[in-house]
Amino acid sequence: MRYLFVLLICFNTFVYAFSFFDSNSTDTVVEEKAQSIFLSYEYVPSKVYVGELFKIKVKAIIANDDFEEMTNSFEETEHLTVINPDAKWKWFSDNIFYNTFYMKVDDITAKLPSLSLNIYQNSLKIDSQTLEAITPSIIKLNSTKYFSGVIAQSLKVLKKRTTRFDDKNLIVVLEIEAKIANLDDFSLEWVIRDGIDSSSKNLPYFKIFYYAIVPDYTKEFTFSYFDKDTNRFEKISLPIVVADEEISTQIDINPAKSSLQIYKDGAYGLVALGLILLFIKRRRKTYIVLLAMLVALFIYNKNPFNSVKVAKGSQMKILPIEKSTVFYVTSRTLYAQKLHEKDKYIKIILPNGKIGWIEKDEYDSKD
Repeated sequence: MRYLFVLLICFNTFVYAFSFFDSNSTDTVVEEKAQSIFLSYEYVPSKVYVGELFKIKVKAIIANDDFEEMTNSFEETEHLTVINPDAKWKWFSDNIFYNTFYMKVDDITAKLPSLSLNIYQNSLKIDSQTLEAITPSIIKLNSTKYFSGVIAQSLKVLKKRTTRFDDKNLIVVLEIEAKIANLDDFSLEWVIRDGIDSSSKNLPYFKIFYYAIVPDYTKEFTFSYFDKDTNRFEKISLPIVVADEEISTQIDINPAKSSLQIYKDGAYGLVALGLILLFIKRRRKTYIVLLAMLVALFIYNKNPFNSVKVAKGSQMKILPIEKSTVFYVTSRTLYAQKLHEKDKYIKIILPNGKIGWIEKDEYDSKD
């Protein structure tokens, strides 16, 4: 019995020693690495508007000097777009970095995404930290007739130009620059048709080339935007002055329909009739020569521009630039009048009265 008791004591001692060793080994394996990234918000707006472009500023403290790269990743959320998800962090001092991200929400139910910062050494991720989102109040603005849909810290029209689009309409082109704005949403309800031909950004500034087709009796081009600084709608009215281009006759875009042209045609007819009567009465060949010259001048006057052959499938653009909106595609080969030329584009008027720009390789000259 005594031997059995001793044996039990030895067995318990062995089990305890083994469990102690195993416990120490496990602690060694699961020992966690100390956190080296600390993220915090420097700025988050208290409220934003649906469609608004807004910024958040984030601070990072990295207690690790042995890293080569920093990358960002955002949680996927609905109704929100991060404009610059790959924005680079800027060193401030010691181990402190800052970054500014621009975001846009398109619904009041949107939630800001959480942000993860990752650091790498020799292409291997050595640490990561996630900053939980703080969602501001989201408000929807009431739309008005002239509201362009743009919410901006500031907005200005750099250039404007108005020319004839067809016999009844004008085309207005605006170069617009704004700060922290959703300029790509610029659109107006009261115009016949509009769009954005091109856009560019140099954060926090944005720029667009916007066009609108309006009736030719329009006197002012009016739109409004919501100013975030003044917290109110700002209205802009621009007088419409039609540019005097060589594409028109100062009276109408189509010379054949100009009231002045009707008077000119009448004058040609009266002079021709007079020459015919003089020839009948005096029988002099001079009047026939003059009549022939008058007919030739009349024919030239009816077709004062260069005639071009436009290929089937040619794309007519609003403006003579690469990214311009295509508003019409020819369904067959057509003969058109060449109105103007710029770089690799020519401006033409089709038999149906449509006017636009096509690339030079889409037509054949008939001079």
